[in-house]
Amino acid sequence: MTILHTISRSPSSALLASCASLLASGDAVLFIEDGIYHCSDNKALSAIEALVKLYVLREDLMARGMLGKNLADAEIVGYDAFVELCCEYDKVVSWF
Repeated sequence: MTILHTISRSPSSALLASCASLLASGDAVLFIEDGIYHCSDNKALSAIEALVKLYVLREDLMARGMLGKNLADAEIVGYDAFVELCCEYDKVVSWF
């Protein structure tokens, strides 16, 4: 069973560390809201990028002035792709 994990809090929340321990091959992580700040820390994401696909929501990058900044290797997606991802994976787990 594949899982799309959404992370909505900033790195200070330690949600990514909690989520990382449950990630399995074939899962994905989508950073939304203040969770997009995780994408500016390549070191923190390097441990999970080999295991899962990473996505970040374009609208939240734009709202926080982060679009075009040096981000980790996460695919930038819009709301339409967000909905498609929710349908593509067997389960969605929201970390907030």
